[in-house]
Amino acid sequence: SKRYYPKGSLASQVVGWVNPNVDNTGAYGIEAQYESVLSGESGRVVTARDGQGTEMLYWFEDYFDATDGDSLTLTIDSTIQAFCESILKKGVEQFDVEDGGFCIAMDPNTGEILAWANSPTFDPNSPWTVTDPILNQYLEDVQSGAYTKEEAYQKALEAGATAEEAKEEAISKAETNVLYEQWANRSVGTTYEPGSTFKSVVLAAALEEGVVTESDHFYCPGYIRVEGWSQPILCSDRDGHEDQDLAKAVANSCNPAFVMIGQKLGAEKFYDYLEDFGFLEKTGIDLIGEEVGIIWPRDSFTNVDLAAASFGQRFTTTPIRMLTAASAVVNGGHLMQPYVVSQITAADGSVVQTTQPTEIRQVISEQTSQRCRTILEKVVDGGTGKNARVEGYRIGGKTGSSQTTYGEDYTIVSFLGFAPADDPQVVILLAYDAPKPASPG
Repeated sequence: SKRYYPKGSLASQVVGWVNPNVDNTGAYGIEAQYESVLSGESGRVVTARDGQGTEMLYWFEDYFDATDGDSLTLTIDSTIQAFCESILKKGVEQFDVEDGGFCIAMDPNTGEILAWANSPTFDPNSPWTVTDPILNQYLEDVQSGAYTKEEAYQKALEAGATAEEAKEEAISKAETNVLYEQWANRSVGTTYEPGSTFKSVVLAAALEEGVVTESDHFYCPGYIRVEGWSQPILCSDRDGHEDQDLAKAVANSCNPAFVMIGQKLGAEKFYDYLEDFGFLEKTGIDLIGEEVGIIWPRDSFTNVDLAAASFGQRFTTTPIRMLTAASAVVNGGHLMQPYVVSQITAADGSVVQTTQPTEIRQVISEQTSQRCRTILEKVVDGGTGKNARVEGYRIGGKTGSSQTTYGEDYTIVSFLGFAPADDPQVVILLAYDAPKPASPG
């Protein structure tokens, strides 16, 4: 008679919840995606009535037993999920993160999602309760007088509402928006600029096409100029990395070096790999609400666009797409379809369906993938990802810092990691959306 979630908020956006106000149907997540599988059918009694409308109970009756719904087994590992949620929460608090974040773990060889944490989160046993401190502070601010800054307030006034009516409309809209924000799985339904984590894909494409090798060198004076763009494109190291080989350029996450690599690939080949790695399509994951990012049309992909895209800026993708593409970089070149339901079981215990790993296509060779793994391991072993180094483990990865168009200090910081580096069994993408900068600018 009532849906209960014994693990509370664990993987809440993946699981979703059942809405008792809408005929106990699934809302969001797996509950919504697999509503027809999970719900079963209610039992009923069919009887006849005479001409006066009186039931003829003993003349005609037909009974239909209730049918229990099927059960789902998820790919989520509750231990890994708990760790991902814990580190995400710790980072949000430690770095005063403004807009939450996400942490997804995947088996790169199968596409199985091992963990999927989002912030803000909620308890599906009480989905209308807002527990996230940042969301609650926002609501308090709106309710205490900041409602005049809300778009709903201005629209209500323009429609002829009184100031008091517009205030109530703004507060109501804010309360609704907060609920939707905590329910939605932002990693599948929201896009972002991936930043330097995307350099792993550019590296793979360049090595596969043979336009760069490990012996190539790139000189970085701290900036690079691109034809068609009046301003120099800056490196994170304003003094420049100077001379560096390919592995060092990747370890330094050097923007000028990657602009040069993108130019070596050329716009046509670069765009081919955007398509091959799936950035122009959905992953096909078994969750509702998947979006596709915003990428330039091929016929208007300019030299300046190529330069920006080479270090992961000015186009958008979903976190699940970025993780899936990165998995193909390190798993031998196989683009896999991600999934969260591993098995469907009927009420009698029989297995109705088992999900098999699905390869979409092979985008790079095993040899190229191995070369990428070796180079990306050096990012953790002394490069920008050195904080991810753990003694006794071989870990590879790529850091990311995406300067968005929302403001000068509004940045999405992320880390893409995989282990073991020589034979990856897990790939993780962790991001914080707008952490407070150590210093302005």
